[in-house]
Amino acid sequence: MKITLRKANAVQAAINETLKGLSFENQVRINEFEDAETKITAAQTKHRENVERKLDLLYALYSIRKSVSRANYDAGINDMLADVARLEKDVQFFSGLSKAEVRETSVVLVGKLDKIRNRKEDSRASIYGREDDVTTSVFTADDITDFKKLAADAKKRKQKLQDTLLEVNVRAEIELAPEVEETLKQEDLI
Repeated sequence: MKITLRKANAVQAAINETLKGLSFENQVRINEFEDAETKITAAQTKHRENVERKLDLLYALYSIRKSVSRANYDAGINDMLADVARLEKDVQFFSGLSKAEVRETSVVLVGKLDKIRNRKEDSRASIYGREDDVTTSVFTADDITDFKKLAADAKKRKQKLQDTLLEVNVRAEIELAPEVEETLKQEDLI
């Protein structure tokens, strides 16, 4: 049986949910009105069945995972995922830079520095915390505009790549081994 990579992802999630629901109780409570051997035997049987189910489900899960990994490689998905991650970093970086303040104009900087340079020092200056320097951004308005464009471009490229990934995940298929298919049918996962 063949399934798409998208379906394989959903099946893997369903297998993990089923695994979480399995119980592996190794003790049983028995009261004076119950047959001890019957209750212990029933608990042992349930435990053994759940161990077998778990082993079969794990085999199916990792068989699918290996097949998906090979299919991802063959379809170029691994490279596309790396490119998406890189573009996300570009979006974060340039979006952050685009929020920076615009640098002061040369006239304002010269004026502020001259004011500091020419002020008369008095004893109250240190009390009121007058500053002896000027802080300004290093980015011009054009720089900020460029950062916004770079962030927007990276977002568009990332979205286009994610759309391509979705198409590939819907088109690419893997072949389920017969024993994996049987396990999934028994567990009502396909």
